[in-house]
Amino acid sequence: MNAGFRSAALWGLIVWLSFLLPLSPVRAEERISFRNEQGEAINAVFLPAPAGSATPSPAVVILHGCAGLFTKSGKVRARERAWADILQKEGWALLLPDSFGSRGFGSLCQTRERPVKPDLQRPYDAMAALRYLSGRAGIDPNKIALLGWSNGAMAGLHTIRAGAPAAKGNGKSDFRTAVLFYPGCIALKKSFPDYRPRVPALIQHGALDDWTIAAPCRELVQRVNGAGNAPPMFIDIYPGAYHNFDHPSSKLKTIITKSAGYAAGQKQVHVGSNPAARAKAISRTLEWLRAHLS
Repeated sequence: MNAGFRSAALWGLIVWLSFLLPLSPVRAEERISFRNEQGEAINAVFLPAPAGSATPSPAVVILHGCAGLFTKSGKVRARERAWADILQKEGWALLLPDSFGSRGFGSLCQTRERPVKPDLQRPYDAMAALRYLSGRAGIDPNKIALLGWSNGAMAGLHTIRAGAPAAKGNGKSDFRTAVLFYPGCIALKKSFPDYRPRVPALIQHGALDDWTIAAPCRELVQRVNGAGNAPPMFIDIYPGAYHNFDHPSSKLKTIITKSAGYAAGQKQVHVGSNPAARAKAISRTLEWLRAHLS
């Protein structure tokens, strides 16, 4: 067994053991609804901080990927549910807006002309979620973070952009920070070459991701930090990791995804879990959020 494999195995063991620690009783989730600034009713899942947690508690808004928030059976998808369990253990409340289902759509991963876009509709959902949490009893309005994956991560980048239209009506209320898993940064660079975030942001990406490539996001981070006129951005790129590397149990597979943004309208990509990268990303994300939400 080489040193790299032993190190990865140790990371996985540490994270797995952390899940076995005694927890405070978790309160039942709530299905709630709020309206965004465009007047649309957005359904969401609210998960209160566990009983016995400090009050008021920090909170995290969670933005789902292109597959949507729910499975066909109506359950929160495994990746989002796994992260919700991890974050609740920290004593934080969670809000998961259903941007697709609220508008009558399911998964959009195979839809070329997507009717709900990460740069147009979804930032309004994210900011409305922030307003909802800020006005809810037991939540610290100054300690709310944003977390998203892929399509939701791209929505997160647009949400925290300086000058974002969705944020103009929020006054002084804003996210404290954002953690974004494998966003696509190519289109963002074209639309906003001088992109600046309003809050510190951390990107988590896979070196082998062939769906949303890591290199443009690395360039985005370097450009933002080099300009020196905005809160800092950081990026971690994990070797051997593909898209969806932080999923708790997804076997590596090849799929076809469709989008009008692709030259051919579709492309073949790889997706699947990478236990070592997942463990490191969990540790890194918790470290980051603790520092900003403490």
